Formats: sequence, structure tokens, C-alpha cells
Amino acid sequence: MKLFQILFLVFLSTNAAAQELNQTALNSVVQQIVTGSGPVSRSEYDKFWQQFGMTKAEDKAQLIDAMKQRFVLAQEYQREIWLCAEQAWNSRSVPPCIKAQNKLSLLRTEMKKSDSESALSPMSDYSDKLLNAAANRTSIQNSNGTGELSVTLEMIKSTRDGLDKMLVRLGQVLRPNY
Repeated sequence: MKLFQILFLVFLSTNAAAQELNQTALNSVVQQIVTGSGPVSRSEYDKFWQQFGMTKAEDKAQLIDAMKQRFVLAQEYQREIWLCAEQAWNSRSVPPCIKAQNKLSLLRTEMKKSDSESALSPMSDYSDKLLNAAANRTSIQNSNGTGELSVTLEMIKSTRDGLDKMLVRLGQVLRPNY
């Protein structure tokens, strides 16, 4: 979840700074959206958009477009990496991960526009390590540097399921009207 928070802050920092958003409150609301279960409620939706101070559908649409081009695309990339990790686990070799590479390429193109392409390196490096750990059925250094995580098929599937749920809930909140 830390990677999610870092990516969110990196991808939205320009908008957040411009609008003087309370990052702690925003982070809390976003975490509630992505970790919640079931459909996004009207209350969650309203709270999310209140943090941005946006009520007009047109303003929301601009931010939604920006988030989909960067943040959601990054989460889709992560989902593809975890699908590849499952393949790597099953085959004991790292697959080509073409869909993930295509998502990363789109994301890199988008990030170049704001000269923030370097923010992708840690994510890409961690993905490569994850795939190798899955193929070799070993551990990987925790993304925050504290300890190691054993890469198991159950962990891979659980993470992928979590990303699927997060993408569904993000899709529900990232629309101009509830």
C-alpha cells in the first residue's frame, strides 16, 4: 500500500500543490476508497471529491482524465506485473510480460510530459525483482526496506485480487457524477 501512496502523491503533487490540498486528509480518503469493500458509497464518493474542492462535473472530468492517464495506468501496470508473477511462479521462469511493458511504455510517455519519468524507476526495478523472486520462489526485499517478503503463490494471488478490487473502486469514484 505504501507504493500506492507514493505514486498517488507523485502523480497528483502538481494538482495538490496548486489547490493547497491537505495531503494527510486526501491520503486518508484515497486509502479508504482503495481498501474499502463493495461498491463505493455516495458518502465515500462525496468525501473523495470534497478533498479536491471540486463540484463541477467539468472540473472533475479534467482531474479524472489526468488520474487515469497516470495513476490508474500505474495501477494497471502493477496488476499486469502480478499476473506475470503468477506465470513466473508456475513456469519457474520470467515471462515476457508484454501487456505490462505496454502499460509501462504508455506511463513513461505520459510522465515525460511533466519531466517526472524518473519516478518510474523504483517501481520498474521492484517489478523486475518481484518477477525474479516469483520465478525462483524466493523472497524479495520489502519495498520500504524493512525485511523480506516471501513470494508465494497465495501472496501473488491475494495482491492481484486486491489490485483488481482497487481498480474497480477507483473506476467508481473516478467519474464526474455519482
